[in-house]
Amino acid sequence: MMVEVSGRVLGQAVEQYDTHYPQPGWAEQNPEDWLAAFCATAKAALATSGLGPSQVVSIGISGITHTAVLLDENDQVLPPVLHMFDTRCGTEVGELNARFRQRFGHECFNGCSSLWTYPQLLWIRKNCPGVWRRVRHVLFPKDYVRHRLAPGYVTDYIDADGTLFYNPIKREWIADFIADLGLPAGVWPRTCAPTEIVAQLSSRGAVLSGLMTGTPFIAGTTDTAAEVLGCGAVRPGDAVVKLASVGRLAFITREPMWQPGMITYPHVLDGLWYPGTAAKHAASAYKWLRQVFWPSGEPAPPDAFARMDARAAQAPSGCDGLVFLPHLAGAWSPVWDDAREAAFCGVRARHQQAHFARAVLEGVAFSLKSAWRSLEAAGMEATNLRLIGAGARSSLWREIVADVIGRPLVVPVETEAVRGTALLTAMGVGALPQKAEAVLAQVGAAAEITPQPERVRQYEELFSRYEKFETALAPR
Repeated sequence: MMVEVSGRVLGQAVEQYDTHYPQPGWAEQNPEDWLAAFCATAKAALATSGLGPSQVVSIGISGITHTAVLLDENDQVLPPVLHMFDTRCGTEVGELNARFRQRFGHECFNGCSSLWTYPQLLWIRKNCPGVWRRVRHVLFPKDYVRHRLAPGYVTDYIDADGTLFYNPIKREWIADFIADLGLPAGVWPRTCAPTEIVAQLSSRGAVLSGLMTGTPFIAGTTDTAAEVLGCGAVRPGDAVVKLASVGRLAFITREPMWQPGMITYPHVLDGLWYPGTAAKHAASAYKWLRQVFWPSGEPAPPDAFARMDARAAQAPSGCDGLVFLPHLAGAWSPVWDDAREAAFCGVRARHQQAHFARAVLEGVAFSLKSAWRSLEAAGMEATNLRLIGAGARSSLWREIVADVIGRPLVVPVETEAVRGTALLTAMGVGALPQKAEAVLAQVGAAAEITPQPERVRQYEELFSRYEKFETALAPR
């Protein structure tokens, strides 16, 4: 996305890439796909913007977290690159929790599960000794892409916090955790603020991306941190509901708030945090549905999901009793159970394709409601809720989420990480103050969704049915 300092979007583009599942429970990505996607979108966004390369003032990248990219002495990627959906490190999770459970909570403000980098790397050390001996650098997705274009072994403190090797209060790597893994301290990247200028685009990077040699790069940050900033969740009491590949709930607070089942990260703006929960499958569940129920490729892009929504809208609220549990590869917060499985429950002969499509949308919403209740039980409150992520474009889905949670939702004009990354980039070159007021001046609302009382009552009853199925099908 190309954005003016005023906030006006000049050009944007999208590229997709695959996640690979070589064995049950395994999920991997190819870093070269990330680089190719960045370069393709940079060229396309620049072309549609009408700008020349010399008019681009600075560059920023956001990306998924928890995913480590291991490099050898020649900066070559050492596979496997475990995606955050990967669950192969369950044994290592148990070992680490037996040793460090209390410290993870007190020093990292997070618990250990297969989501985090520490047990993933411990699995690689055990199972890929030939790879492990060759590791000379560790980077994370957005940092790897930037490093290929503007060399430098750097990450931001929010991405570092996704590893369980980092203390976000002291903003430093935890030395004995690093030593426990057996990699030299110099392997780990320097950490800094997301807005810090950390490199300039190399001549090779300019050829690959179509941008200008010497253009400054900021450090950037994780996709969720960028989304939280970009949607205007910048004051205590704000909250974010995210419908991306994963589902997220995040409440803005002045202090790190953590208890088992929660996830806590520092906010981009100093003095703020965004504790919350994460549902492992949201929009990714809808994508799975399309691949399974429309294997011929229909409905096809670019309007595939809009056409699925039209079909789902033909089914009544509650799908005539059909309920979907969205645990396609285990469950994250608040239960953290890799053994949880997805299921369609209550299937009857009367159920048609429309029912299954709507049931997926409702099932994801129910999983978010379950997470919402866990946060309320922890004493967290929110007055302003923003709905973000690609799923927020669906008018049907956002109405379902508002009705299921029973709270009004504001949908910002821009709902994805790229908007927040643009704001960070402007902050990095001093074009935008790093203050809540400056961010809010850049954020507009596209829609406000008000829950309908009748459907709220109906979904309360249906949620009880969802919870019964969850309990009945939970692994014993």
